[in-house]
Amino acid sequence: MRSDRNSWKVLVPTIVFWIGAIGDGLIAVEWFLISLDIVNFPIIPSFFVGEGQDFRFAMGVGGLFMMGWTVILFWGSRDPLERKGLLMITAVMLLVAILSEWLVFGDLLTARQLMLGTLVKAYLVVQFAFAYFVAKSA
Repeated sequence: MRSDRNSWKVLVPTIVFWIGAIGDGLIAVEWFLISLDIVNFPIIPSFFVGEGQDFRFAMGVGGLFMMGWTVILFWGSRDPLERKGLLMITAVMLLVAILSEWLVFGDLLTARQLMLGTLVKAYLVVQFAFAYFVAKSA
């Protein structure tokens, strides 16, 4: 009889949930700081630099959603096999983010910003999808 606690099929999705939660949490903090006009870093992962009250408002709202997803991913890490569906939902949402950057916001971003944002998100899509299939096979 195998122990699920020691199984790599539990460890892989747990680690990916944590990577997502930490990454989203850091991005949420960055976006909150931008919304408060404390910093004006390029937003991750597209490296876009915005300005103005509308942009700061959008960053505040976006930061709230990122913090919400941070909590969801942390919650997923508590029982990764049972909550593995969150991994695939995250991968799909990252694909939607890639498409929206290219189709909707492509004119706001440079080619370098589009490529960097796409590469970061594509890597995360692969990571989350891989962890989902590992958890599914457990």
